Amino acid sequence: MFVFHTATRPRNPLLRLIGSILGLLVVLGVLALGFFAFVALLAGGALWMLISALRGKSHGARPKSPASADPGIIDGEFTVVRDNESRSRLGHSRPAHTTGRH
Repeated sequence: MFVFHTATRPRNPLLRLIGSILGLLVVLGVLALGFFAFVALLAGGALWMLISALRGKSHGARPKSPASADPGIIDGEFTVVRDNESRSRLGHSRPAHTTGRH
């Protein structure tokens, strides 16, 4: 059996009994708190599902993608930025192309 051996453990049997009872009460309190938190989350989820069902929203419904879209194509928008503009945005002070003269 695994037993903690610490120097702060009281030697008086009555203090050991009181400490054990207090420890047991703390563990039971934490378990009760966890149980009530679980019940509250369960009730909240059930209420959310009930409200969602009463509003007529279908659970997990997704908008359908167009049938003509190729799965290898990613749709999006872009902006063309010239090389000198991108360097100025990044904070570089040198020009993009140097002539070799100093």
